[in-house]
Amino acid sequence: MKNRELDRFGAVEKCRAVLAVWTERKNAAGVVKELGVSAPLFSQWQERALSGMLDALEPRGTKERTEEPALPVQFKRLLDRKVRVEELANLGRSMPWRNRPPKSKPGKEGTAPAAS
Repeated sequence: MKNRELDRFGAVEKCRAVLAVWTERKNAAGVVKELGVSAPLFSQWQERALSGMLDALEPRGTKERTEEPALPVQFKRLLDRKVRVEELANLGRSMPWRNRPPKSKPGKEGTAPAAS
């Protein structure tokens, strides 16, 4: 049953369904009911669509825009969640382990050098 549900719709149908919700033409519950898919599956479609957009629109050597476009609330929430997840996944990966500052030992911070 699950494989049939996954293979029933092509990329175009999934894209149309996701965009209908993101542009607020339809609500998610209505799309899920209309297509006859489960809510978790539709949520997965949205996550995959968002991941694909983020990958495709990642700047390549150009400055990022500082002005944010007006986004529907649900889409903005998904985008913010995706960005947070990616930031958490990459936390600490930006510096090679050799260049990281040494960990301070407990009790050594804030002590003054001994007077001679």
